[in-house]
Amino acid sequence: MPRKGLFALPVRMLAATACAVCVGVAPGPAGAESQHDLLAFTSVDTFYNFSVSNPEVDDSFVRPALDLLYSYSKDDRFRVLGEYLWSSHESELERMQVGWRTGNDTMVWLGRFHTNAKFWTSEYHHGQFLQTSITRPSVEEWEDESGPIPSHVSGLAIEHEFRRKDLSGMQFSASAGLAPRFVGEELEPFDLLDPESDHDLSLNFSLIYRPNVTSGNQFGALFGWNDIDVDSASSPNLADLDSIDQLTYGVFADWSWSNWRVLGSVIYLDNDLRYFDGHLRDKFAAGYVQLEYELSDDWRLFGRSDNGIDEDDSIYLRLLPAFVAHRHMLGVRWDFATFHSFTAEIADTSAQGEDVTHDHFKEFRLQWSGVFQ
Repeated sequence: MPRKGLFALPVRMLAATACAVCVGVAPGPAGAESQHDLLAFTSVDTFYNFSVSNPEVDDSFVRPALDLLYSYSKDDRFRVLGEYLWSSHESELERMQVGWRTGNDTMVWLGRFHTNAKFWTSEYHHGQFLQTSITRPSVEEWEDESGPIPSHVSGLAIEHEFRRKDLSGMQFSASAGLAPRFVGEELEPFDLLDPESDHDLSLNFSLIYRPNVTSGNQFGALFGWNDIDVDSASSPNLADLDSIDQLTYGVFADWSWSNWRVLGSVIYLDNDLRYFDGHLRDKFAAGYVQLEYELSDDWRLFGRSDNGIDEDDSIYLRLLPAFVAHRHMLGVRWDFATFHSFTAEIADTSAQGEDVTHDHFKEFRLQWSGVFQ
């Protein structure tokens, strides 16, 4: 999120710190034996449904959230990363991972981490202040927000970066671990604090190219494969469904020029729903494009369209009735003080629903977000 003028330096410093804490590939201070970092991402959201066409949607809510991100590094070779999220509707250990630097440009991680097969998740994690918009694109939603693709994996991950003398670079990452289970109306990731069995394999890959590693411009390819075990007794919609083999692959881009920025991703999902008496193939694509314009040093306009191909006929998405099938949104963000912002969004939204008829409503959101170091 580029910034100029008064807020340019502090935002760049925060972004650099957050990236170092979240990813762990940035080198620490020369000669430092150990280093501790603690960031507290805070936010308060309000929501209002002003469409009378769907009275089942909550009319309003106020939802506070606190995301604590802690990092410890030793001699820039050993690193520990922990992230705990508390909000009005959940309290969960989001990440707990231990990393080793095996070379100047390679990190190996063990633990629970965010999948690298989703661009938005890898870029912003749970740091609400870092993303311009209040809402996340529907295909990038978290598992407990009816996201269709796993966001958390517990296992092993490797990240390697190639840098050239012309300052261009490529980053490759791969992970293997435990996939989530399908329980009720959402995917349920493996919980380190309450481990259970019946979590199968998840494989994820990403390849990112940056024309200049000192800028935020980047594009790349994403791939994921998940063997999702199903708790068929947790919902009538899951009756007789034993497991889901999910293949995902897609592309993304994030590009800025002058006062403009565009970012987007398209992911193709191939789901093989395996019932006790047979199986059913379900394929569709989902994606988004977000356009941003910087009015001044601290004001930004933005809009996003979430859409897809064949998603309206998806049997898999009917198992996720709260999934946002379509959203067309406009918003404005104001950055004030240091690391604080107010953001407003208005959107025309359609939730998937349990049949071919979507739950349509219009919404207004307002959010304060901030970061404390």
